[in-house]
Amino acid sequence: MEVAERVQQERILGLPDNVRQQRIQLIQTYWKALMSGDLKTFETLLAPDAVIHYPGNHYLSGDYKTTKDIVGLYAKLSQFVKDGVFQGEVLDILVGETYTSVCLRYNLVLPHKTIPGRAMGVFIIENGKIKEYWLHEWDQVMINGVFRLARLFKPFERFFRKPSQQLQ
Repeated sequence: MEVAERVQQERILGLPDNVRQQRIQLIQTYWKALMSGDLKTFETLLAPDAVIHYPGNHYLSGDYKTTKDIVGLYAKLSQFVKDGVFQGEVLDILVGETYTSVCLRYNLVLPHKTIPGRAMGVFIIENGKIKEYWLHEWDQVMINGVFRLARLFKPFERFFRKPSQQLQ
């Protein structure tokens, strides 16, 4: 079989199963690290030249291009998990030839309201590492508002903590 025929056949059949499983495992490890605040594990998942595109119009929005900046972003995001504000789950992991996508469902638990949300994460994974990532919120306007309020009320956060979260 010629190279062109083999390439065409691989495109029809999709990725080899071992590559598909490696990508799924990477995403599962990524999610577990994010939800547990394990930034050391998270850092090992990044390619040296990784880029994270965080969407929106708020203080965390932007392109993060160094490992230090990416880990810094995820330290802030994992704090929302630790504080009980973000509760999420992976609904599906879709593995394609170039992109691996993750469909998420979550709740943002605010002092007087719980807001449901969904998002899609789109990854480029090369050599078993996250090379590039884009997050696409289903309601970016709502997320912008939540992050703007979080920043605005940061100095007053101790007044909004549940009694079980009060600092001693």
